[in-house]
Amino acid sequence: MSDNLLPQMSDKNDIVLAKLMKAKQEIGTVKKDSKNPFHKSNYASLNAYIDASEEHLLENGLILVQAGNGSYSQPLIVATLIHPESGQWLKSYLPILNPKQDSQGLGASVTYMRRYSIATLLGLVSEDDDGETASGRGKYDQQKKKAVEKPEEKSEEKFVKLLEIFDKEDRFMFVEYMDEVMKHFKWTKSDCTEAFLKDESNLKKKFEAWKKKHKLH
Repeated sequence: MSDNLLPQMSDKNDIVLAKLMKAKQEIGTVKKDSKNPFHKSNYASLNAYIDASEEHLLENGLILVQAGNGSYSQPLIVATLIHPESGQWLKSYLPILNPKQDSQGLGASVTYMRRYSIATLLGLVSEDDDGETASGRGKYDQQKKKAVEKPEEKSEEKFVKLLEIFDKEDRFMFVEYMDEVMKHFKWTKSDCTEAFLKDESNLKKKFEAWKKKHKLH
């Protein structure tokens, strides 16, 4: 069990992070398929997150395993993203909250935390309420189209080189930072990698500033 619940990674993690970044581009946003009558809003269910991500993870050689762990008083959902070919992995922990202390409440909490663990470990978001927005599916379709125009293998090699700039413990957060930059500028992974490699010193300064605002304490 992790003491601080922050993501853990295998000693070597360049391949699993590169594969995760590629899968994230392909997944895009997750459709909201369910309604919450209490809040009168729509949300993406556990099935929606699984349906949106599983195929793309498998295509990139990744498997997501979710299992219960911890103790009776402090149960956890452990989500592990594995790249079997290299043996590299990412792992996150989330507490299972059950205020009612009954089986129905436990089942609902497990379902909720499984959904939340997929979203947080893979860095996924659900679509806007109006569905197919210009900043949602359309943007990712453009990204995928641009990605086809560039040799994927060469792009992956450059991304691995980019990851090596950072210490192991910072790489997971850097993937999240890079994802935000890509969305902001509507860049592909290749575009972002090229821009970052051209100005490493400035990249480190901007990442450190971002990390201070977003890192969990």
